[in-house]
Amino acid sequence: MRRRLVAGLGLAAAGCADEPLRPAAPRGDEPLLTPWRNVIGGFLAPPAPAFGLPAKPGSGAFVKWIAPGAIALRGMDLLVADLASGRLWRADLGAQTISAIAGAPVGPGTALALGPDLSAWVLDVPARQLLRFARDGRLLQTLRTGPASPSGFALADGGASLLVADAGLAQWSELRPAGALATTVLPRAGERRITGSDAIAAGRESVYLLDRAAGRVHRVARDGRVLASLGEGVLQQPVALAVDRAERVFVADAQGPALHVLNTARPQSVAAEALRVQQIGALAVDERTLALADRLLGQVQLFTLRAEAAR
Repeated sequence: MRRRLVAGLGLAAAGCADEPLRPAAPRGDEPLLTPWRNVIGGFLAPPAPAFGLPAKPGSGAFVKWIAPGAIALRGMDLLVADLASGRLWRADLGAQTISAIAGAPVGPGTALALGPDLSAWVLDVPARQLLRFARDGRLLQTLRTGPASPSGFALADGGASLLVADAGLAQWSELRPAGALATTVLPRAGERRITGSDAIAAGRESVYLLDRAAGRVHRVARDGRVLASLGEGVLQQPVALAVDRAERVFVADAQGPALHVLNTARPQSVAAEALRVQQIGALAVDERTLALADRLLGQVQLFTLRAEAAR
């Protein structure tokens, strides 16, 4: 199973920054994950222009991340919150450059997202607010989250809606459009409430909530009806959640540690060691790319995902 899940995990040249991994030819059917690139930092460059123009070439020193925490991915833009330096970085994977986002709060509980316009959304847990920064680094928006104990957020409806998870009350707040008055959604399975809302991800029609205490991921309709619970007997200490367009659910598990893929015909698991990471601190997915942040080795591993018809 692992041979089909991850193909060709031969070591890249040690010490090389942003060195592409070279997978061996897969045997049989196409693997779910194919190693693409290992990113450990980049050359400093000015922030990219706001309206989709390419980033300027890197002219500064090379900066290596120390303890990548939260990450977000859209196209060739990668956001990385470095917990050691307390800074938020925007990496251009094409130009292999990075630029700091001044004023972005980084700390325990930080969550990130990239909007359709490549604006950076940052959850500031202590202040219970969300900040939105333009591609050129300007602060565009500051929003109160609503929940007293926000544990994560997701952009839904093409970025028009903002969903903020509330860990304390096992629910989420929904703002349509992003910035409007919040509406609370309380997930229920019949008369029974779920026990946790520790991370949130938005699918095409459903919302996915990570319930750490129960060791499950709940697939919930936008009106709060729990449609399914995934991962029973598989998840031990889930710590991070991501969902792709095909509704495949990726969960990082501290037990093992391992990566689990749920909501497929057959759930699959792979050890972190096989993914060349020591500790999966965060996940991000966009189109056919999955990113894993490893805070112990100071890197972000990128994998190409096998194409799969959306559910």
